[in-house]
Amino acid sequence: MLLAILLILLQTGTTDLQILLTTEFSERRQILLWIAFFASFAVKVPMVPIHIWLPEAHVEAPTAGSVILAGILLKLGTYGFLRFSIPMFPEATLCFTPFIYTLSAIAIIY
Repeated sequence: MLLAILLILLQTGTTDLQILLTTEFSERRQILLWIAFFASFAVKVPMVPIHIWLPEAHVEAPTAGSVILAGILLKLGTYGFLRFSIPMFPEATLCFTPFIYTLSAIAIIY
C-alpha cells in the first residue's frame, strides 16, 4: 500500500483525500492501485484465503487482546475498503465486484 500511496503522490502531487476523491485515474491505474489497496486491507478483513493468521491470533492472544482484535482491528480493513478503495477507484471496484462477491460467499460457507 505504501508503494500505491507513493504512486498516487507522484501522479497527483498530494495525498489530501478531498482532492484525491475528485481526481480521475485511468482505468489501468485504478486497477493497479485497487489491487495494492486490496492486498493491504484484505489482511485485516476475516476473508477466507487471507485470514489464515486470524484463528491462531485469537488463540494466542490474551483475552483483552482478542477483544480488541475482534472488536476493532478486524473492522479496519472493511472501513478501508469503504472509505478509500470504493470512492477513489470506482471503475476498478466495478471490475472486481464479482471477485469480492465470490470471496464473500466462500467466507459465509467456510
